[in-house]
Amino acid sequence: MQSAPHQALLDAGWSTAWKPAPARAGATGAERIRALAAGGYAALPIPAEFGGGGASLAEVAAAQRMLGMADPSAAIALNMHAFTVGLMADYWQRHRDTSWMLLEAIADSGALVASAFAEPGGSPNFMSSRSEAVPTAKGYRVTGVKYPCSLATTATLVCLTARVTGTDETLLALCPRTSPGLTAEGEWPSLGMTASDTARLVLRDVEVDDRLVFHRGPADVIDDNVVSGMVWFAVLLTATYHGVLSALLDTAYRQVTDAGTYGPRTALLGRATRELLTLGGACRQLAADVGSGAVGGQPALAAAVGLRASLSDTRDRVLTAVTPVIGGRLYGRGQQAAGLLVDSLAVHHHPPSLLVCDEVVGSYGTGRAISFDPAAG
Repeated sequence: MQSAPHQALLDAGWSTAWKPAPARAGATGAERIRALAAGGYAALPIPAEFGGGGASLAEVAAAQRMLGMADPSAAIALNMHAFTVGLMADYWQRHRDTSWMLLEAIADSGALVASAFAEPGGSPNFMSSRSEAVPTAKGYRVTGVKYPCSLATTATLVCLTARVTGTDETLLALCPRTSPGLTAEGEWPSLGMTASDTARLVLRDVEVDDRLVFHRGPADVIDDNVVSGMVWFAVLLTATYHGVLSALLDTAYRQVTDAGTYGPRTALLGRATRELLTLGGACRQLAADVGSGAVGGQPALAAAVGLRASLSDTRDRVLTAVTPVIGGRLYGRGQQAAGLLVDSLAVHHHPPSLLVCDEVVGSYGTGRAISFDPAAG
C-alpha cells in the first residue's frame, strides 16, 4: 500500500527495513516488550560476528523511530536497552577486549538490558552516582537505588553505575536481574509512557562478578566512553520521539484530509512537518558523521547534547502548530492524539537537563572545559 504523501515525506531518509510486528490484542506493556525482544530487536546493535543484527547507529535509530510511531511506551523502554547494548558494542569496537563475550551472550539469549543510571532526586550532574560498590574477592558488592528505571521487571540484565569505595573511580557493569538483593519496587507514577515497565530498582548488597564489569575509570571524567554513550543516547532518544511526534502529526493530517477542512490548517501542518524534517535530518547526520569518524571526541559530545536540547524545542514547536488543527481531541480521554501529547511531554525530563545542554555547547564553543555539573561554574 502506498504511503500518504505526508507519511512518505516524514519517512524520507529513514531506513524502513525493520518494522515492529503488530501488538497482540490485549497484550500488556511487558508482554509487548518481551515479544519485540524475542523478534530480534534485542540483538540489533550487536555485531553480526557475535550473532547480532550488525545494525549501525543510524539503523538502530530508524528502528527506534518506527517503534516510536507504533508503540511509544515500548519504544522508550527499549530505547534504554538499545542505547546500553549499542554503547557496549561501540566499547568493544574501540578496545577489542573480552566484552565480546557479553555481547554474544545477549545475542544468543535475546536478553533485555535495563539501564540503571538515573537515581532518585534527579542529580543535576547525571555522571555522578550515589550508589556504592565495595570491592570483594570476586568483584563488588553494590548498594543503591536506581530510579526511574525502564524494563524493571522484563530485563534479564541490568547495566549499572556505582562509585568504587575508597577511590575516585566509577564502574560500569552488568548484573543479572534476578541477583539476590536486587528488587523492583513500586511503579513510576507518570502521566505518559505508562506501559514502559518503569519502576524503582533497589540494590541491597548485590554481588557483581568482576567478569561483568566492562568499564572502570575516574569518576566525573569525560572520556571516550562518556562521549560514545551520549551520542548513542541522544541519537536514539531523538529518533524515538521523532516517531512519537510523527504519529501525532499523522493524526492531524488525516483529520484534515478526511474532513477536507484545509484553509489555514494547511500552513500549520506544513510548519510542523518542516520542524520534524529538520530534526530528523540532524539526527541522521550526527549518526552518520560519528559512524564515519568525521566527528568525534568533544565536538561529537557537544553536537549530541545540542541535538538532545533541540529535540525538546522541536517538540514544543510541533505541538504549538498542531494544537489548533487537532483541537479538543488533544484533551479527550481515550483519544489517540491526547495519549501521544502526554507521551511526548516526557521528552523534557530525560538527562542532561536543558540548561546543562546549552552550557556544554557554549563551553565547548568558548574553549572552556566541558562539565555536566551545573555547579561547576
